[in-house]
Amino acid sequence: MARIPEAVIERLKNEVAVERLIEAAGIELKRGGKDLLGRCPFHEGDTASLVVTPVKNLWHCFGCGVGGGPIDWVIKRNGVSFRHAVELLRADPSLAAGRDVEGAGKRSIVRKLAAPVGLDAGEQELLDQVIGYYHETLLQSPEALAYLEGRALSQ
Repeated sequence: MARIPEAVIERLKNEVAVERLIEAAGIELKRGGKDLLGRCPFHEGDTASLVVTPVKNLWHCFGCGVGGGPIDWVIKRNGVSFRHAVELLRADPSLAAGRDVEGAGKRSIVRKLAAPVGLDAGEQELLDQVIGYYHETLLQSPEALAYLEGRALSQ
């Protein structure tokens, strides 16, 4: 899988307002000097421990100690990998916010990836599923197949 260009990452960090992502997730922010304050969705608490600094485009929670920029927010809010967070932000920053569905608790509307294996499988069945998953992944990668063929390891 190709690396995400550093220019793309920097562009997202600069152009996607973390303040807007947090507000789109349904979190009310109030002005507190030059910063914005709100309740952190990642832990229980009645105080506004979430601090957003719009000038630096950063957020931090003094209650649970997490923080970062827009990409970090998407990772934490949606429970996705760095690559998936970048892809979500590139596709549509409003979807990446992970807005709560009314009456459904903290459930994201962002499509989650299906588990590649059955969670209730026995050991041998699980091993077979893992082997099958990686075999299918290999067959879908022309670069990997060309590499193997170049090393005389083709089928």
